Amino acid sequence: MTAFTIFTRCLTIVEVMATVAGFVTWKKWKYSYLKWFPVYLAAISLLAISYYSLKFFGRIDVGKQLMRLAAPLEIIFINFFFYHTLLPKHRKLIITGVILFIATWIIENLDISTKDYYLQSLSYTTGTLFILMYLVIFFIDLVKSKDVIEYKKLAVFWLALGMLIFYLGSFPFYGLYNELAKKANHNIYYPAAWVAMSFNYCMYIFFTIGFIWGKQR
Repeated sequence: MTAFTIFTRCLTIVEVMATVAGFVTWKKWKYSYLKWFPVYLAAISLLAISYYSLKFFGRIDVGKQLMRLAAPLEIIFINFFFYHTLLPKHRKLIITGVILFIATWIIENLDISTKDYYLQSLSYTTGTLFILMYLVIFFIDLVKSKDVIEYKKLAVFWLALGMLIFYLGSFPFYGLYNELAKKANHNIYYPAAWVAMSFNYCMYIFFTIGFIWGKQR
């Protein structure tokens, strides 16, 4: 087992850590839309655990198909998060983002040539671009609002900061994932994968901080 494989698998531990932090602090979120965030993290963690379990029992093909559900779940939920986090005037943009993501995801699933891909890059790139737009809007609105005075105490700040670090930092890698994963590009793939995975760790650590330290607006 390589160092990168261990690093990748240990990400599940950090995902579970963020999930546990969300449920431990459930009382703070149970009357808001943030109560669904730990549920989402639990689903992501369960997918990862199921993938590694199936791989261990020699059902890697089933595991890969199962993990194809992770990206759609991730993109759809984050759109839900920003639909409730951003001001109502931005909701048309979010609805547009969801529609375009679903459309590109359906197109990729109808394309037989992409059936063996681990990551459906077109739909994921589309979803990520919209998420980055939401994040820019979020931080601009935050700076203009009275919440900026105590921004460090807001759970949504830490959640959004984690997303910003991950999606901005890993966007080039995941956008070109299937191309970089080819053996001819392994000299580029592994250094980029280490960086992207590090950003992934950062995101879940900030999620954990947000749940433990943060509060509702």
